[in-house]
Amino acid sequence: MIAPDYVEPVVAWRAWYAVDGGLSTSLSSIVHRATWPRGEPLVAKCHRMRNVIWPFSRSKHEAPAVGCRCGIYAGRLETLRPYLPDYFVADMAVPVIGRVLLWGVIHEHELGWRASHAYPQSLYVPTLSKRSERMIRELRSYGVPVQPVAAVSAEEILDAVSTKLAA
Repeated sequence: MIAPDYVEPVVAWRAWYAVDGGLSTSLSSIVHRATWPRGEPLVAKCHRMRNVIWPFSRSKHEAPAVGCRCGIYAGRLETLRPYLPDYFVADMAVPVIGRVLLWGVIHEHELGWRASHAYPQSLYVPTLSKRSERMIRELRSYGVPVQPVAAVSAEEILDAVSTKLAA
């Protein structure tokens, strides 16, 4: 077993979508189909294809692994821009940005980190409609601060969060 690189969790930024599951709203990863559980960490798994017949396929391993891209990603606030739509529309998926705690096995990279375990620390949600106001209330079930942000674009939410942090 590899010893963790960090004693304290790494605090970084990431983006999610607020997904309306009918009974409640959950955080969903933007790149992969992963719903973040409430009250317990998201644990990384490698989903890379493995084929026992193909001699160059990867063996099963714990995530994140050196030489693989698996793990839970997070970075600096300015690295979130490519993951957000230019403009937010009320009837589309609601983007969420926030701080996340990373721990366990952590690999540091130029733009951020990949970790084996993660849980949100705080969330920022644009107030687009009555629907997003309900989602903000329901996201509080993660047990972390959820702050509404008046924003209709990626630039506006990033600027608003930067301003709040500087205050």
